[in-house]
Amino acid sequence: MRIGAVQLYLGHGHLFLGASSGIDLSVFDGDGAVTATEHHVRIAARPQVGPVRVRLWQGAGPRVGRLVFDGLLKLPDAKFCVEEGTGLSRYLVKVNSHGPRVLVAVDDPGHASRVDVVLDPEFVPRSAQVWTAGEPPFPKLTVSPTAPRHRADAVADALAGHDFPRKRLTAALLVVAEERRQRNSEQSVAFYVNDIVEWLRWLNDRLTYEMCRDTGRHLLGQLGLRPPDKLADEVLSDLQRRLGHPLV
Repeated sequence: MRIGAVQLYLGHGHLFLGASSGIDLSVFDGDGAVTATEHHVRIAARPQVGPVRVRLWQGAGPRVGRLVFDGLLKLPDAKFCVEEGTGLSRYLVKVNSHGPRVLVAVDDPGHASRVDVVLDPEFVPRSAQVWTAGEPPFPKLTVSPTAPRHRADAVADALAGHDFPRKRLTAALLVVAEERRQRNSEQSVAFYVNDIVEWLRWLNDRLTYEMCRDTGRHLLGQLGLRPPDKLADEVLSDLQRRLGHPLV
């Protein structure tokens, strides 16, 4: 499940991942695509051009890019830090352990602009199962067969980005409809719909909370009455009409 995301503009071409404590820059004297200590991983990334986007995953994550690091990192306070080389920008997230196994994959080793970090991956090379087929908008997620995926995980995967918005919304609505059918819990359904409301807000900077909340109310009333794909088309078209121009 995705537990965080951040994008940073780098003054220099160095992105540091790992412990929240101070980085000893003297040990990172190489210019390769990646170097590491027991506390930090340095990724060579593009500076002063555009944002470097980092996504953080716990347990299961996407099989994308090229794997450049697979090892254990010591996190004394159980917090994982994403930090620009000069320390001017940093992002922290609480994690589940003080010494997680960490996988780091990048789009372009040596000139990374997209970085995916998976903490404590439920990854079993010989007996793993692929959670999705890898068709847009979902990458392949490899998880251990002993670690069941729940509907909350599936909703989080669906709403982990804003590319292919109709496909993502349709996938989330399929899960929510199944939640209502299986558990008949309106409280649980309302929780998932609120996640959708928050996701909708990022489709366009002119979308207000009130507009998206109204859409959420409509979704609650129409779930189970209309196919998820038709309902997704309907609500996205309505939001686009209210904005007066395309959503994305």
